[in-house]
Amino acid sequence: MRHNARMQWNEGSSRGRCLMKPQSAFVNLKVKRTAMAENKRRKIESEGSVFNPEWTNKYLFTVVNSKILCLVCRKVVSAPKEYNLRRHFETNHQNLANLDPHEKSLKAESLRVNLCSEQNFFKLSGNESATATRVSFEISRKIAATGKSFTEGEFIKKCMLSAVSSICPNETKKFKNISLSRTTVQRRIEDIAENINEQLKKKAKEFSFYSLAVDESTDSTDTAQLLVFIRGIDDDFNVTEELAGMQSLKGRTTGKDICNAIVDCVTTKLSNDFKNLVGMSTDGAPAMCGKRNGAMALLQEHIGRKLITHHCIIHQQVLCTKVIEFNHVMTVVVSIVNHLRSRKLKHRIFKSFLEETDAEYGDVVYHTDVRWLSRAKVLKRFIALKDEIAVFLETESRKFPELHDSSWNEDLFFLGDITSHLNDLNIKLQGKEKLIFDLLAAVNGFKSKLKLFKSQLLKGILVHFPICQQRILQERHLDAGMKYAEQINLLIDEFNNRLTLSIEEKLHLQIIENPFSVDPEEVPSHLQMEIIDLQASPVYKRKHEESSLQDFYTCLRKDEF
Repeated sequence: MRHNARMQWNEGSSRGRCLMKPQSAFVNLKVKRTAMAENKRRKIESEGSVFNPEWTNKYLFTVVNSKILCLVCRKVVSAPKEYNLRRHFETNHQNLANLDPHEKSLKAESLRVNLCSEQNFFKLSGNESATATRVSFEISRKIAATGKSFTEGEFIKKCMLSAVSSICPNETKKFKNISLSRTTVQRRIEDIAENINEQLKKKAKEFSFYSLAVDESTDSTDTAQLLVFIRGIDDDFNVTEELAGMQSLKGRTTGKDICNAIVDCVTTKLSNDFKNLVGMSTDGAPAMCGKRNGAMALLQEHIGRKLITHHCIIHQQVLCTKVIEFNHVMTVVVSIVNHLRSRKLKHRIFKSFLEETDAEYGDVVYHTDVRWLSRAKVLKRFIALKDEIAVFLETESRKFPELHDSSWNEDLFFLGDITSHLNDLNIKLQGKEKLIFDLLAAVNGFKSKLKLFKSQLLKGILVHFPICQQRILQERHLDAGMKYAEQINLLIDEFNNRLTLSIEEKLHLQIIENPFSVDPEEVPSHLQMEIIDLQASPVYKRKHEESSLQDFYTCLRKDEF
């Protein structure tokens, strides 16, 4: 069988060789003819493969995007041969063929300028459309940032067109192309929000470490809203701080509900995990800080390790102000303000009265307890209008005898001054991109101010209490100062109790804030060698003194520190 198979294979091979002979000859002939045609085509292309610039003035042709274009009829000639161009020119444009060379040159230049202007027009139209879209996005972003209605976009466009028609009427068409309808603004804001969320997701994946700040409040519809802020840092010390999400808590607001909302925000909205989470700050509510069922305790149980937890410094500062018990003052002030503004007719008459008397302000303002800066603003306005208010209320049936009580007025003046100082501290603690060192420095500075206030008040010096100094009689300064020094002492004790760090916490912060000032023996053992090497470098020490803390740590070599 092996022999027969070999025979059959040999026969098949012989038959194959016999049949291949005439086919091979035919193929060779075909290949030869193809090669001749190819050589001929290459020869033709080599004759006119490059456009001659002289043909522009001679036949009114030019090159646009590697294509030979007739300047007159805008037709394209495939082969860049002079014969093709001449035939097209003499056949389709006989009226121009009789022009002399100079006239052809002028005509070619005129047609070329027209072509360039058309090209620039379409390019400019594209740029104007892109610019109009960009402006539409920018205006929509500002509408969202200020909390305005989506329909404000149409009003803004009308204002722009009105201004443009008077200032530069020739540019009106450009501004008409800006789309700011209600649906467009809504769509733009949704696109911006989606883009920001995608950017945050991308940055969150690059975080080496991150922390969360969580606050729960209730909106006007009695729905609990949980705000989750994230601050992260990558390997290059680029810090990102952004609102990660707002979770609506429809039912109860227990620690478990809050913990589940935090987990959902991080894992779903940010598409991240808790591997690099190192710290968490809350408003200090029991549902947040409970040792067993608080949100922080449940979150630490969920991720399987402990976190660095903080009670928000601003919340603690507000709680410190509660020790000043001047409810007898604020109750009367709020009652008078509500009385003046409760009825529309009375409110209008009161504002007219202030206008007639040329008062410093034109109206009083409501007090909102949940707004931390509200009390100082209400007191400032009320004290400035106190005399006018007393005169206006003399004709009213409801009387407020406290307005004529000297002791009550002194308390009012002191409360106005001290709440102004507390407001200044609160504002310093607010804002983005602030480190804990900045917040603690502001708090420690305020503690020193309180000590100064106490010392001066005991001596009857009211220089840092301008309202008291101006409105309290000189002979009452010492008695009033000693009276209010006790209130300042309460503030000092409360700030010390709430906002004083332990020795260990101070050391940890000092290592980061100023590693050149710590004793290497006091720092943890795994950092001692690095601290010594760092303190021995004059270059790094000078960099620390001259640059920001973030820039300083950015310049450190990763292989050494």
